[in-house]
Amino acid sequence: MDTLSRDLLNADELLGNLVTPTSRLKRLANFLLDLVFFYIIVFTIGLIVMLIYPEIGYSFEPINPLVDRLIGTLFYSTYYVIFKTWLGKTLGKIITKTKVVNKQGQKPDFSTVLVRNLVRAIPLDAFTFLRENPIGMHDRMSNTMVIDDRPLLTLDQSLHIIPD
Repeated sequence: MDTLSRDLLNADELLGNLVTPTSRLKRLANFLLDLVFFYIIVFTIGLIVMLIYPEIGYSFEPINPLVDRLIGTLFYSTYYVIFKTWLGKTLGKIITKTKVVNKQGQKPDFSTVLVRNLVRAIPLDAFTFLRENPIGMHDRMSNTMVIDDRPLLTLDQSLHIIPD
């Protein structure tokens, strides 16, 4: 049987969609939207803490830039892990209608999400999107992919796209 033919008795095959990565533009939009939401959340939490404990605002001294970077990375990773564990996607991915999936096309488990987001701390990760395929280092190292979040086809819809 050639690769273009389909088994009409296999409903999983009829309902299955090809898994292909989303575009670079959507990946960039995800990043920028998540960055904006992250800063809004951090600013809001900081404002609430300052309102409850105003004396904290007077006790800040300059922080070592390396410590500042580590704390920022920890908070940013926490944002991703919380949203991907809670909703299965970040706020940016909700807006752009994309999602992260594992090799099987399923929602990744907690440890995969954790690895994926810790790899983001590697400074060269951002440059891995300059290649033709918009799959970043954090995607490759965690065996995940960002895809368009489309609803599954119904059996009727799937039958209409069967190649002749």
